Amino acid sequence: MSILPHDLRLASIQQAAGFFDHRDRLTHDNELREGAANILYQKLAFVLSLSSHSYDTKDDALHRLRHGGDSADHEIALLCSCLEMVHRASPDAIAATWYDVGEDILPILVDTMERPFLQLVGKPNRDLKLAVQKVTKLLAMYSLVPEAKHPMVHCPGLLTVLVRVIDTRNLNRAANPTGKHQPGLVMTEAARFNTIATLTNLAAAEENRISMLTTPGLVDNIARIVQNERSDVARQCSALALMNLSNGDKDHVPEMASELLLETLVTLIKDELPETRRNAAVALFNVACADENTLRVARYKDGVILDALLEIIISDDADDSRAEAAETLFNMSCSDAEETTDRMANHPGLLENVADVLHSPRASIDVKLYCAATLRRMAEIIRAPMMAQGALLTALVKASAWTRTADIAEAFQGHADHMENRLAMAEHHGLLNSLSSLAQTTVGGPEAEKIREAAVRTIEKLSRDDAAKPLLANNEGIMMGLTQASYGLPDDGDAAPVQMALKSLVGSM
Repeated sequence: MSILPHDLRLASIQQAAGFFDHRDRLTHDNELREGAANILYQKLAFVLSLSSHSYDTKDDALHRLRHGGDSADHEIALLCSCLEMVHRASPDAIAATWYDVGEDILPILVDTMERPFLQLVGKPNRDLKLAVQKVTKLLAMYSLVPEAKHPMVHCPGLLTVLVRVIDTRNLNRAANPTGKHQPGLVMTEAARFNTIATLTNLAAAEENRISMLTTPGLVDNIARIVQNERSDVARQCSALALMNLSNGDKDHVPEMASELLLETLVTLIKDELPETRRNAAVALFNVACADENTLRVARYKDGVILDALLEIIISDDADDSRAEAAETLFNMSCSDAEETTDRMANHPGLLENVADVLHSPRASIDVKLYCAATLRRMAEIIRAPMMAQGALLTALVKASAWTRTADIAEAFQGHADHMENRLAMAEHHGLLNSLSSLAQTTVGGPEAEKIREAAVRTIEKLSRDDAAKPLLANNEGIMMGLTQASYGLPDDGDAAPVQMALKSLVGSM
């Protein structure tokens, strides 16, 4: 067929298309097994070669293509359509085809996808766009083959042209002679969706992520899909792609934390689909795992992301999304960046809302564990005379009923380690009553002893402040807790500070 005149080749391909255009998977399996894809790829390579060499010079060929005058466009589109048809087969048959010819045909597919972007005048014709749409469908199918993921990402030019396919900024093609880019989106919505699916699958392989993260425009263009596509499925795939890309090499994750990406994740985290929200929450968690990114996340629009995370923790119906958001807050609270933790401490309602979650019947145990750990961490960081101290102490009083772990009791103890905090703690409304309850708790399972000990240690530290002594001495619960502790501790160095505190407070009565 390759040596036939153009019109006869077209007629033969059209006849083949009529034969291949069906939905019988077993028949397509047989077609692939008999080598249909191999033959079609040979024809496509021939036509691409013929298109490049049938003019007087290569410059003439490029000129014809750029100005929309290449007669090979329709033949290429038909061949790509036939290839897509025969690949409506089972995953095993598609994988077998990849093993047979996969790496050899990738440059051919790259050349096919690059053709529309070479045009300088007018919009690419229907055939050029159809060819790209069919090729991206093939790539989406091949990207599901585990052995295909690495060679696809490392095929020269493949990622670059895929980035151009999903570019929605009108900058994905060469400028025309006036230096201006053509208006309007070049590729079809189906081609963009196929490309997002391909990138999502490729990013699932850890060894591909660095190459993908360092491909100019790739992450940003995936993010723009969320802002510009109407399809829920495309947004869902974008969230999954960002999640996959952000999961891995922490040396390159900081490169992802652009304003555009953060804006996109905020949009996705409020999506109607639970799976999309969950994937966005995971991506945000992954981004925030890099310490330098925690500051960008905390700064973004004066805490918009912190509000979004709180909203998920409080209101989302999906436990996994709530757990991811709660873990993200905890990781951020562990940041070495002082500004990050200061912004969290001073964010309106953050500490109080985290404490409220510990009382929520809707929150899972994982969510509550992360919230309790976040409060413990913030108690270590916040010190008098920080404005956030009052909000912290109020939150700890609210959270003091939490006895599944010793986090809240240990938060009180950690805060009391710093002498400048002690008087404010003793004076804070309800705090001494909360401490006395924790010091006498009998619930909490194996944690009960740790809770009682942490509470008693906190009382003992507060008693070292002369101004706080009268407040402690006049609180019946505090005195009862210390008395019980003094008898419960062994007669060694651990008991002595408690007995001394009790004696000191009795003297202040």
